[in-house]
Amino acid sequence: MTDQHPHPHPHPHPASSPASPGSWAAPSSAADGPGPIVHEFTATGPIDATIQNLRGDVVLRAEHGTAVRVELRPRGEAGRELVERMGVRFEADRLFVDAPSESAQLFGGSMADLLRGLGDESGGTSWSDRLATGLRSARRGVEGLAGALDVTVLVPRGSRVVLHDGAGDVRVHGVLDQVEARTGAGDLSVERGGEASTRLTTGTGDITIGPATGSLSATTGTGDVVLERSAGRTSITTGVGDVRVRSAHSGHLSVRSGLGDITLHVAPGTATHLDLATGLGDRDVRLTPTDGASEAERTLEVEARAGKGDLRVLRAEPTPQTP
Repeated sequence: MTDQHPHPHPHPHPASSPASPGSWAAPSSAADGPGPIVHEFTATGPIDATIQNLRGDVVLRAEHGTAVRVELRPRGEAGRELVERMGVRFEADRLFVDAPSESAQLFGGSMADLLRGLGDESGGTSWSDRLATGLRSARRGVEGLAGALDVTVLVPRGSRVVLHDGAGDVRVHGVLDQVEARTGAGDLSVERGGEASTRLTTGTGDITIGPATGSLSATTGTGDVVLERSAGRTSITTGVGDVRVRSAHSGHLSVRSGLGDITLHVAPGTATHLDLATGLGDRDVRLTPTDGASEAERTLEVEARAGKGDLRVLRAEPTPQTP
């Protein structure tokens, strides 16, 4: 048995009562008053965390140490009712923050319909028709979700995290091993991609990603995608929106936009193989020689498709060297 236990919250605002290891922690009646409901635990190291919210923003921070903290902040009467139905459990270095099961299943089904609509080409329907069908299904799943509950979670650095949100923004800070984040309607912002993998999906909203070294998949129905740096296997898909990669270093980069421009900046010293196609739009490739790169230096494969939009492949500015 590992020594994992919750600690009482030291601050004066309402907090949950301490729970025994592995138990479902129910918030106290203080949820009727102002302030967040707080659950605190101690881990032995990096953890696996699954956070599921219905409607509201989710913020996750990964920091040094072994502290695990979940803060539930309701908005209005509907949010106060929802917070009492949320489950918070921590056991064997696994954290679960669960929305009510019946509503979560509805949301999960709508997101599955959206993803199938974007990826299934077997029926002969156009990209725009599949996108419209998927978005209609996703909206049905998000509409009517009761309550607004903001969730803030602190986990140890290097943890593996799955975040599902019905409608709301998701923000992730710090170093994690794996990140999976989905929201039906809202923006996704990841300060740094997971060391091993990152998977991001939103029905409607922008996606912003910092440096990513592991595998990365980012999908939005309507919204822009901005990636700071790629160096692994990367896939970006947007139905309606622009895509910008500020510095592609190596690996395989696949980008697809139904309606929107694609702009890719290739890092100096990277040899690049390009496969570009646009149905309606211009192609602009301005790659210069790699300034002495040998065959053994970094290579990048780029596959980019735009239904309607311009494709631009440019050489990124050299990164200043830190003294």
